[in-house]
Amino acid sequence: MASVVQIIEARDPSVTVDARVTTLITLATNLTGAVYGTERNTAIALTVLHWLTLEGRGGAGGSIASEKEGDLARSYHKPMTDNVYWGSTSWGLELLNLRRMFVFAARNRTIA
Repeated sequence: MASVVQIIEARDPSVTVDARVTTLITLATNLTGAVYGTERNTAIALTVLHWLTLEGRGGAGGSIASEKEGDLARSYHKPMTDNVYWGSTSWGLELLNLRRMFVFAARNRTIA
């Protein structure tokens, strides 16, 4: 099984794993439960990559809808997901998909 650092470096080679990223890995580890089983390290890495992406955007969310170079303009799509926070980056969307595979929500009734 690949380590969190190996997954981050493989998925986004532009990320330098320094002391700050190591701290983010620790935070994500504390927030990520064992429900992901063998994919827990992937979930932790996706969380860190999501945070780094949001940090790079300066708070803007969604996928990039358009960019302009003269006078620097960038606009973002609003994510089409129930979870706007995680849906605001491709890493977060991937984490949501992983969550759907491993985390089962409690149901209190069945609709036929």
